[in-house]
Amino acid sequence: MAQEYLIAWLDNLVSITLNPKKSGIQSITKKQAEDLLLKIKEETTSIQSRLKHQIYALTREKQIRLVVVNYHTSLLFLRDLISDLQDEEHFQREELKKVLEQLSVTVQELILFLEKRFDHYIKSGSLLRRYPKAKVSINARDKILCNLSTDQTALFLRAADELRIIKAKSMRSVFKHIAPYLSTPHKKVISFDAMRVNAYKAEEKDKEVVISELKRLIEKIKKY
Repeated sequence: MAQEYLIAWLDNLVSITLNPKKSGIQSITKKQAEDLLLKIKEETTSIQSRLKHQIYALTREKQIRLVVVNYHTSLLFLRDLISDLQDEEHFQREELKKVLEQLSVTVQELILFLEKRFDHYIKSGSLLRRYPKAKVSINARDKILCNLSTDQTALFLRAADELRIIKAKSMRSVFKHIAPYLSTPHKKVISFDAMRVNAYKAEEKDKEVVISELKRLIEKIKKY
């Protein structure tokens, strides 16, 4: 019996419904966008649960590896499609921007879910593609060490972008052009896409650290 493709709804949403070349994305109303947001959030939990049951129901190692790797590869492809859509003019509308941001978070969470639970199968399938998230080759000695964590830096950059302190074509562009030049005490290579996604999942402790560091900056500047 053929396996049900559990991310079919997400795949169709990204590839067709939200694709300006295949649908009238410009005609989506604010209400429809809000309904999509709710549906995407619901799908995240549902897909994770169903994925787990579908994979655990398999008994042969080869089957498990094939299913896991196929889902992982499909989700990486969807993540790239979402990143490309974020630069499209239609998605500068606030309600559609939020839809893409939530989609990005959802797809990244599903990727991490697979990598955390089934990493062995992904690696042994030899199809694990750690996409280089910037097409620039940066030497380690050229990087700037930031003593904030990746999530904390992401928060700072998101706020700076939304307040237009720094300006780029999109928030994605901000992360894409800055992340390759940064490292942290715990990460030498920072994925700009993962950083961008984490900027929308702020934890209280990270907010407190960033606010504290900004206060230190203010006090420092006052002394100049």
